[in-house]
Amino acid sequence: MGKLPLRRTEILIASEAKQSRGCRAPYDSWIAASALLLALSIASASQAVEARPEVSRVHGIATGIAACWRPPHDDDQVTVRVSFTQEGAVIGEPRIVYAHSSGGRADDAELAQSMLAAVHNCTPLHFSTRLGSAIAGQVLDIRFIGRNRVTIVAPP
Repeated sequence: MGKLPLRRTEILIASEAKQSRGCRAPYDSWIAASALLLALSIASASQAVEARPEVSRVHGIATGIAACWRPPHDDDQVTVRVSFTQEGAVIGEPRIVYAHSSGGRADDAELAQSMLAAVHNCTPLHFSTRLGSAIAGQVLDIRFIGRNRVTIVAPP
C-alpha cells in the first residue's frame, strides 16, 4: 500500500534480483496483474473516445469544446483559433486570439489557460465523414461568451 509503481529500469533490476534468488512466481503474478490493468485502462480509454457523440455540424465543434470549458467567471469571453484534421484532431497548437475576463486583466491568463485545457481535454472530436471532409485544415475562430453563447467564424 502506498508504493509507487516501479520505473522500467527498476523493474529490470528487480527481475534480475528475483531470478538470481529463484523466486520468480511473485514477480510473474505482478507482471500479469500489471498487464491486465494496462489492458483495462486502454479499453476504457478507447470506449470513452467511441462514446463521444458524432459531430455533424460546425456548431457541434463549439458545443463539444464548451462541454469541457470551465471559465473562471460566468461572463468571460475568449476566442480560440484552431484547425482540425478530417478525423477531428487538432492540427498544431490552438491559439488564443482574444481573452477578456470579467475578473479583470489579472484573470485573463487564467481564462486563456482554461480554454486551452478545454480544447486539449475535449479533442479529438468525432466528426462525421461529411463534416470532416468540409473543414479539414480550415482555420476556425471560435468565440465563447460565457458557457452559453458561441460563435464560429471560418476562416478568420
